[in-house]
Amino acid sequence: MSSSSRRALLALVLFIALGAVLLKVAVMVRRPMHTTLVSPRVLLFDVPSQVDEGPAPSSLSLDLLRDDRPAFHDLVFAVYNAADDRSVESIVLHIDGLDWGWARVHEMAAALRSFRASGKKVYACIDGAGEKEYALAACAERISMPQVSTLQLDGLSATAMFMAGGFGKLGVRPNFAHVGRYKSAVESYTRDSLSVPAREAMEALLDDEYALLLDSLAVARHLPRDSIQHLIDDGPYTARDALARGLVDTLLAQADMDSLASHAGPTRRGTGSFLRYAEEGSSESGEHIAVLVAEGEIVDGKSRDGGFGGRAVGDETLIEALRDIRSRKSIKAVVLRIDSPGGSGNASEAVWQELRRTRREKPVIVSMGDLAASGGYYLACAGDVIVADPATITGSIGVFGGKFNLAGLYNKLGINIQSITRGRHADMMSSYTDFTPEEETLFQHGLDQFYEVFLSRVSEGRGLTTAQVDSLAQGRVWSGLAAKQRGLVDEFGGLNEAIDIAREKAHLDADEDLVIDIYPRPKRTFVQNVVSQLSKDEEGDSDSRLPGLSELLGWYRATTIARHGAQALLPYTIRIE
Repeated sequence: MSSSSRRALLALVLFIALGAVLLKVAVMVRRPMHTTLVSPRVLLFDVPSQVDEGPAPSSLSLDLLRDDRPAFHDLVFAVYNAADDRSVESIVLHIDGLDWGWARVHEMAAALRSFRASGKKVYACIDGAGEKEYALAACAERISMPQVSTLQLDGLSATAMFMAGGFGKLGVRPNFAHVGRYKSAVESYTRDSLSVPAREAMEALLDDEYALLLDSLAVARHLPRDSIQHLIDDGPYTARDALARGLVDTLLAQADMDSLASHAGPTRRGTGSFLRYAEEGSSESGEHIAVLVAEGEIVDGKSRDGGFGGRAVGDETLIEALRDIRSRKSIKAVVLRIDSPGGSGNASEAVWQELRRTRREKPVIVSMGDLAASGGYYLACAGDVIVADPATITGSIGVFGGKFNLAGLYNKLGINIQSITRGRHADMMSSYTDFTPEEETLFQHGLDQFYEVFLSRVSEGRGLTTAQVDSLAQGRVWSGLAAKQRGLVDEFGGLNEAIDIAREKAHLDADEDLVIDIYPRPKRTFVQNVVSQLSKDEEGDSDSRLPGLSELLGWYRATTIARHGAQALLPYTIRIE
């Protein structure tokens, strides 16, 4: 082949590759609600260990080399679509580790139960499972696990990190203030253990999550609630012990379970990838509803990928998306999907204002994911209706702020800082001095005023007096279950239920097809898209993140977060495992 021919062939290959990339991006932007397959099949669902609510923001971080994880809403929609798809007869879950919150587990389980209610079958194979993995598997009619495996069903625990001792060794002195008895974010920096209010809130949250677990497993396994509690207290289990105690139905490897599912019934059924099924397109006819994803810490400026799995949702990005949504007459309603611990108070207020403007023109329904707390709840209050899972972590209506005095650390490093100022408080927020008593008063005054605004936003949105809100606020974290009992949430459900409410509020025909427009629209570089395509494995699910670095980034965040004014942020990262 001549050099010119080779160049022409190369150009053609690149053109085709670019076309594939652009097609992929188009699919990411808009996910249809309905998908049809051409032949009956068993869908093999390799449940991703990690999921995001939407496509990643544009980034040049080290996450560049990681392919996008599936969007959670795409997976849920695909299960509901499959229930109506006559070509799909069953789903086989392959579950091996879930780094999901409990709300996502419940939401996916509800979709799978709906699939079963349509007369179809769900099978599950678990390997190395704990409570979350087992709770998802329990919605299947038949659970299997390999003979050499462990079921770590032994209860829930909640953990929080305290860094005062570490800061002390480094010569770092926290200077923080807060509003709200339970707004214990600063305790992560100033204490070495839980305060009485923080322990009270975490105990209540853990009680709710544990009760939900017991109730769901009791229904799924057709056992009394007390029996489930005894089984948890006796755990963990080997595979054989789990079979003997009725926690699983058979001991089969994943491939054997797949074969069993494909041979169920009079004829053998073909198998296919559920993840590929979730990506397949169809007609885009129908009325439009926008799903606006607010995922990650709320920050000033543009949304960004923090690297190593962390995300930040920027007020400018959300505002731009909302203005675009309002300009499109084809979009009849908005569902705001929140999975956020909160963040910048100023950014939360700016987005709240834009949501209120949008609400005057189109219904705004809020769907809470795993987490919609502090600034995340601030945004939710702008909606017409708030929908949450009973396990959603929400509330945390309170504020904090401050700084770290790093003078001791600078001394240890041999760093000398000198400053010349004009104005009594010119170096108030410097990193090498403590607040003076007068500065403490000024700073606390600013936080108090922001807290009053926060209360007023909740009061307006929820139809409560500020006194009533204050009694529920004080920075306290609630489960979705407790939040609904106290009027902070309207309905239980997931994104699908929120879309149904949006349809109703927009006066759309219940039988009419919907087109779901996902916002913000992804903006990725050509290089990112090429890398994404080239790094995708056979099933389209890969994750090359470096483990453990997200935890280390939390320490860095602790030393920088307070530089940006009042924070409407969840007290600390709460993990319930």
